[in-house]
Amino acid sequence: MSSTAPGTPGLSLWHQIPASGRNFVRFWGGCTALAGLLSVTLQVMGPPHAVVSGQDIDVGGGSDAAAIAALANKTDIPAPQADLLDSETGPGGFALPKRGTHGRMARQVYAAPVVPVPAGIAQVALLIDGVGQSDALSDEAIDSLPGPVSLAVSPYVSDADSLMERARTHKHETLISLPMQGSAAQGAPASTDAGPNALGAALSEQKNIDNLNWTLSHLAGYAGVTNAFSGQNGGDYPHSPAFKPVLSAIDQRGLFYLNATPATAVDGPGAIGTADVAINTDTDIVNIDIQLLKLQQMARKNGRAIGVMGPLRPVALACLRAWIPHLKDVGITLVPLSMLVAPQPTAAPAAAPSGPTAANGAMHVHVSNPRTNNQNSQSPFGFPQ
Repeated sequence: MSSTAPGTPGLSLWHQIPASGRNFVRFWGGCTALAGLLSVTLQVMGPPHAVVSGQDIDVGGGSDAAAIAALANKTDIPAPQADLLDSETGPGGFALPKRGTHGRMARQVYAAPVVPVPAGIAQVALLIDGVGQSDALSDEAIDSLPGPVSLAVSPYVSDADSLMERARTHKHETLISLPMQGSAAQGAPASTDAGPNALGAALSEQKNIDNLNWTLSHLAGYAGVTNAFSGQNGGDYPHSPAFKPVLSAIDQRGLFYLNATPATAVDGPGAIGTADVAINTDTDIVNIDIQLLKLQQMARKNGRAIGVMGPLRPVALACLRAWIPHLKDVGITLVPLSMLVAPQPTAAPAAAPSGPTAANGAMHVHVSNPRTNNQNSQSPFGFPQ
């Protein structure tokens, strides 16, 4: 056997290169080919998406029309979205809500899925107040009540992440309850039962905004705010001119507001609704049933009605389990609160509202649109309607 040294005439250029040189060429040639293959693969896959709490966030491109279509056709409630949260953590431990890209707002993104309502059918929305103050009872309410029932959650909830995730899973939209100092009698101090960070007429505007931010930063992923707080409503303060800056701050953060005090006016910007019936659960089952019947009658008479029930009690759950299944039998559809206070946007232009519009652009919900086919019937409790 003979061997030929490098450089010997008759050998190819490749074989004239020393073995170490050939290995060097093979290594970098392979790296170059791999880089080219990776580049082609990335171009096919497209740009990456940011993920927050398991939800895909569109970080570029898109359009307002696409965002509107996504909101109108959603089937669940997403986890907190990055573009709807401030970059810094608030005083309560969560980032404060803000308006997002392409006109996205918390009152739309975190609203419960829209419930189809046949033409001529009345609508009723129900908010359960006091969720979060008893873990066992709150879990029972979330698990056993249908998704369209909206929940008002206390900022003092012990495990906010778990409760909000549970509510989303069962398709309950959530509002955060504002703790407020009740009206004081002449010469007496205002009540502080709502906690040290409660809002109130006796505080300065800046202090009330600070307390609002404290409250809003105790949860994430809610659609609105309410003055319903464990069966209380804050007295006169949420209906006074001093409350208007708070309403402005709520609207600026893309949230809706529910006034839980029937027959009272609220003056402020944004999406605002007022309850038609407040159901006190610190009473017996007969009185609760009578108030539910009143809510039912108002919905049939006016086409829609909003009820607030609180605080959360076992007797309230018992009454609701008997009442809700009968709504369809009397021509009423249970819908999420947001459908009556902050309706989802639609791809096609919506018809102009028939009711009056506030001069300052606020969207106030008035109980109107009476049904023309309101016939006499009996409620599931035996009372005439």
